[in-house]
Amino acid sequence: MTTTAPPAARRGLLSDALPGMANVMVSFALALTWGVAMIVAISVGAALVPVFGIGLLVLLGALWVLRLAFAAERRRARAVYGLPVPDLSTWPSRPGENSLVRSWRPIGNGEYWRSFAHHVLKLLLGLTGGSIFLWLATTAVAGLATPGTGAVSFEIVPGAFILPSWAPAVGGVLLLLALAVLWGATLIDRALDSALLSVPAEQLQRKVLALEDAREGAERAAAAERARIERDLHDGAQPRLVNLAMTLGMAKAKLDTDPQAARAMIDEAHSEAKAAVNDLRQLARGIHPAVLTDRGLDAALSALAAASPTPVRVRVDLAERLPRALESTAYFVVAEALTNVAKHSGASQAEVVVTRDGDRARVVVFDNGTGGAHITPGTDSTGLAGLAERVRAAQGTLHITSPVGGPTLITVELPCA
Repeated sequence: MTTTAPPAARRGLLSDALPGMANVMVSFALALTWGVAMIVAISVGAALVPVFGIGLLVLLGALWVLRLAFAAERRRARAVYGLPVPDLSTWPSRPGENSLVRSWRPIGNGEYWRSFAHHVLKLLLGLTGGSIFLWLATTAVAGLATPGTGAVSFEIVPGAFILPSWAPAVGGVLLLLALAVLWGATLIDRALDSALLSVPAEQLQRKVLALEDAREGAERAAAAERARIERDLHDGAQPRLVNLAMTLGMAKAKLDTDPQAARAMIDEAHSEAKAAVNDLRQLARGIHPAVLTDRGLDAALSALAAASPTPVRVRVDLAERLPRALESTAYFVVAEALTNVAKHSGASQAEVVVTRDGDRARVVVFDNGTGGAHITPGTDSTGLAGLAERVRAAQGTLHITSPVGGPTLITVELPCA
């Protein structure tokens, strides 16, 4: 889960006056149009809930449309008031999630409903402040224009009349009052944006959500890694070592009675021992390759490319080495991606590019295969699902572009800090 929060300098209240007043009037117009439309959509959805669940789909659609409005509100707060308001959190899909859960996560959290409250209050403020301003302003203009109309009196409010000679003065006072009301609404509007959209509590909640997501990804990745190690030991080194022990036992029994057969068994045991050592070496490389620690990511990825049955070009464009944990994540991301290329893509060529842009490292794996790669919901943490878990554990983002017919492009971004 990632967010973006472009830096914005705070400005003074006076510099926000005209943009803020215009912003309040925009909220007034939205309350009369957008607000009414949303009330109707939500009401229709609620009324249709008993009708085969159609209402739930309408409500879900309305809530998602509102989320787009919340994103626009945040952009307005940054543009009008210069507040350091972050964008809404992104909610990438998780392995095993169905479509309903994926649709609900971005709208079933505290950040969304705080934005909902902010949106409602902002529209109510625009409706109230804009209505009072327009009433005072139109009455003020009428008062200022009264002497030229030949009217014998001026009605300030229904039933309250004054002489035409007093109308311009009253109109001037009402105009100042109208501006004061609009300015007051602007101050409240700015305070709402600051209090509900730009608060340490929300930033803390974002960090908590990101850490929870990373912890869950790390747990799933660790469980998958343990399962892989157990499987490799059970299918590889363990039976070889058992066979080695049995062969040596039989060789020992025949050493005195049949030295020739014992020698042949010892040769077999020697071959089995070398195979077991090789299996353990491969297992250790899968946990953390020594070349990665000793020579860095470029050499480790080059070794992966050399071992791949598919021709792979590697380009690592880094001014300095990445942090060790990040190097490990990038290595295993590429390793898993190249494994998928070799097994499933039918590609004749692949390319790996690693770059760094500020505080984020980017890993791109491309192949010219048949495409169609995707994370299958409900799968365990293997293949692309396992790759996604590793990226989540590192608080990074994963994007897969793989149309049927190819090519496939996997882009992973990892935070360096």
